[in-house]
Amino acid sequence: MVLVILVALVLAPSASLALSAQDLVIVFNRNLPESREVAAYYAGKRRVPADNLVGVEISTSEDMSRQDFEENLAPPVRDRVEKLKAQGRTPAILLVYGIPLRVGPVAATKADKAFKEITTAKVDEYQKLVLQLVRRLDRLIPSLPDKPRWHTPGKKLTFPTHQVLIMAQQSFLRGTAYLKKQPATASGAAARAEVMSLLIKLCGTSPEAHALMAKMAQSQGQERQTLQQQELLGWYAVMSGDVQEEMFRGILPKSALATAAAIRFTNGLIGELKFWDNARHRYAKRQTMAAVDSEMTLIMAGQYQTAGWLPNPFNLKYERLRVISRVKDKTLMVGRLDGPTPAVARRLVDDALNTEPRGLKGVFYLDARGLNGKETPGSYAWFDRHLLRLADLMKKFSPMPLVLDKAPGLFPPGSCPNAALYCGWYSLGRYVPAFKWNQGAVGYHVASSEATTLKKPGSTVWCKRMLEAGVAATLGPVAEPYLFSFPLPDRFFPILMTGKLTLLEVYFLTVPHVSWMQVLIGDPLYQPFKNNPAIRPQKIKQDMSREK
Repeated sequence: MVLVILVALVLAPSASLALSAQDLVIVFNRNLPESREVAAYYAGKRRVPADNLVGVEISTSEDMSRQDFEENLAPPVRDRVEKLKAQGRTPAILLVYGIPLRVGPVAATKADKAFKEITTAKVDEYQKLVLQLVRRLDRLIPSLPDKPRWHTPGKKLTFPTHQVLIMAQQSFLRGTAYLKKQPATASGAAARAEVMSLLIKLCGTSPEAHALMAKMAQSQGQERQTLQQQELLGWYAVMSGDVQEEMFRGILPKSALATAAAIRFTNGLIGELKFWDNARHRYAKRQTMAAVDSEMTLIMAGQYQTAGWLPNPFNLKYERLRVISRVKDKTLMVGRLDGPTPAVARRLVDDALNTEPRGLKGVFYLDARGLNGKETPGSYAWFDRHLLRLADLMKKFSPMPLVLDKAPGLFPPGSCPNAALYCGWYSLGRYVPAFKWNQGAVGYHVASSEATTLKKPGSTVWCKRMLEAGVAATLGPVAEPYLFSFPLPDRFFPILMTGKLTLLEVYFLTVPHVSWMQVLIGDPLYQPFKNNPAIRPQKIKQDMSREK
């Protein structure tokens, strides 16, 4: 997948987000003179228009209340963004030293509490409906091997939701296999129609629509025109587009029933059960605290779910969605120029400007853990495998020196001279001074608390200590983010190393979520490999062509 992404950067230049200094809205805290000074310093160095500096009067601590966010931070920034949009620009936001890191929780409303009870009832209802259809479907299929457990006479069995979904998927596959093998005869028409009806109820129109689209792709002439006129495809396109767009704003109590109805049309009772189960989990936990930066991405979005994370529409995995341009138009990229002191924050832009002309040089240090096991997304083995894949990619396509450690421990103190790039894990809140950072260095450490503070004296969290030790850009979470919320290293670094995109663009092409915990710290316009790429997509394209 990463090879396809890198080649796409060459073959489809329109994929570039083309961020410029004129697009940046710099946000500073009027209650902290040093904040204004850092904002002015950056604007002067990068030639950001003076009108794009927005002062806000908010808390000077690293935490702010939700009320402070909604009443004092978001409105003036939103006003400036709207003016830039009216000029035809695509704004992005830069928060500077003095802007808090975390925004506090959202108070639960009566509607939220009532919705929590509704989701539990809906999950129970749809589990029963799905199992009823599964039983009926399995009874219609003759010679069913290995009768499922629910066929045990005299037993009333209950199953967790994930098990019900597995049963339903298996039953659907058995039903479709039966239809393929069973000849369409007059005598069997009634049974066949009932099986088809049950399959549609279980999985909606999605399988049929995809089958039509696949057939259309292989057709031409009159047959293709006939297939294009199928009303099902038009209905499916409208309904699936509505569902996709809703996905980026989450599950809201007032619109949940309408969204669930659209999901039933496209993805059947199985899809609707998944929807209600997801809603139940989100509103049961109701984690509504977030990074200020990540929450700012949605200040133009209107109402959205604040319980848990939302998908980041700039992430390349969504690039082909039909509705994605509309969603991106209401979402903002947000970065941060910050550090333990104003001097460190100013140094980040100085390092970027000094590095860009010659290009970032030095060694890439990768610290994996040598884990084995099932690579389930979000698991330790899964993430470790992505570090190893990055190492393989580097060895094949980059001249940059690489040091890979696959031992369980971390690089020991003083063992990493000439460090330009770094990614590794897992030392929770305890920076290991292994590195002699080159000017312009970029890196991040994967652990759960590494941006919980940038200011607290004596703190050894990685983002703070890496900035103090000399890196020019890093990223990390302001609270427990879960492993799957980090940009994958074999996406983030190769795209950065092409030199085609700015730091902020690379981050938003690879970070999975918004309204969540991650922050990016550094000059958003920094392109360390702009004039001296360390990976050339053309070479990857040639290699892929030879493999074919």
